[in-house]
Amino acid sequence: MWTQEELDAIDQEDSLFISIPNAEGKMHKPTYIWGVSSNGSFYARGASGVTSKWYQAALVAKKAHIVIGSVEKDVILEFPTDIKTKINVDKAFRQKYNSYLDLMTSEAVSAATVKMIPIN
Repeated sequence: MWTQEELDAIDQEDSLFISIPNAEGKMHKPTYIWGVSSNGSFYARGASGVTSKWYQAALVAKKAHIVIGSVEKDVILEFPTDIKTKINVDKAFRQKYNSYLDLMTSEAVSAATVKMIPIN
């Protein structure tokens, strides 16, 4: 579970970097993506949607290492597809990234929503 302090830090920071292990377990170079908290969980999207290299690697590895502000964690990745999550995450993106609203809440980008669950 994320602590409220971690979620607050996540919501204050724009720069999220994700590193995903390859088949041999070696971490890829960190990739800049976008992250928000919603209902006590942490979600990320990449501006290139489901065709991006990091997202395709995430589908295979289902785990990653992230850094966002003062928060650095290993995480398990889930790929929610339900409409309720999409609506809630869109709302969080609207609140946090107002100037990038059209891009980050587009159908192509929201299809690449990833839920990040911390490994404690």
